[in-house]
Amino acid sequence: MSALFETYKPRIIDFRELVMVDDWRVKVYTITKEKRFSSYGTLECIKTELPRMLQVAQYSNLPTYKIAFLMVHEAREGVLILLTWWTGGEMVESKIFFSDYATPDKIEPSPFKNKALVCIWELEVFAHERKAWIEHVLSKAQNPDINAYLNSHLKQEK
Repeated sequence: MSALFETYKPRIIDFRELVMVDDWRVKVYTITKEKRFSSYGTLECIKTELPRMLQVAQYSNLPTYKIAFLMVHEAREGVLILLTWWTGGEMVESKIFFSDYATPDKIEPSPFKNKALVCIWELEVFAHERKAWIEHVLSKAQNPDINAYLNSHLKQEK
């Protein structure tokens, strides 16, 4: 079996905002393969749909802290939407959604079905969020600084 590879090119990753959804706090990032992110219609639709999207966390067997991060990634296939929340102390759970470029206001389940595929650009956000969670929450387990975690954002060199 031979793998198909493309030459790696950095993608623009931007922290957009911290949104409050019911009693959840969600850090929002965008990622794009283009020169600038342009799927603002999809981003607004996602923010409207977040209450529904976050309902999947209620089925977790582990405690959740109602703290999440969201990636809206303009990829080759369309807009990949990764919703990830902290659970069980040091773990994350993720749910992946999708929006086709032709129908930006339609948020659907991942086209990859039950596979939880994460690409190398999305891993940059995961790496930052992991480091921030360790620094501000787990290293201060008796008195975690959730606000410091929420104010820690990936800052990518342009």
